[in-house]
Amino acid sequence: MIEQPNIKAQNELNSILENMTDYASIRKRVYRIKWLHAGTVRKISRIMLKEGNDAKVNYQTAACIILNGFLKIKFFYPILWRWFYYVKQYSEADLTEVLAIGKKKIPLESYYMNTILTTGMTDTMMAMTKKEVYSIRQGQGTAQHGTTIRNTDG
Repeated sequence: MIEQPNIKAQNELNSILENMTDYASIRKRVYRIKWLHAGTVRKISRIMLKEGNDAKVNYQTAACIILNGFLKIKFFYPILWRWFYYVKQYSEADLTEVLAIGKKKIPLESYYMNTILTTGMTDTMMAMTKKEVYSIRQGQGTAQHGTTIRNTDG
């Protein structure tokens, strides 16, 4: 039976849709977190791909989420993540709330939709026949259901 979402879930969705500020606390300090900018997401990706920094990656990512802006990251990121790691010596559990809210603040749905729309506007894609389009669409539909349909047309 399908039920309407409760008021807490509705407020959560409203917060996401309107880019309302969420608050995350690390010990007694409270930080404001809004939608993550593209440069912030790019910096986090770079941090994740860097080899040999496994112990520090969560501190660096939390610093990016909190700063969330090109100039802030450029000037304060090296100081802030070291402040968290070396000076304050936060535990991994202390950073969990910041990382969870940061994950929620990545506008992936819009990014994926824009990528699909702009890909459809390119004129460099190879034109397909109706049969090729049908077979690709059929493959996508069956992949979602986990079954395979064989083409017996020859």
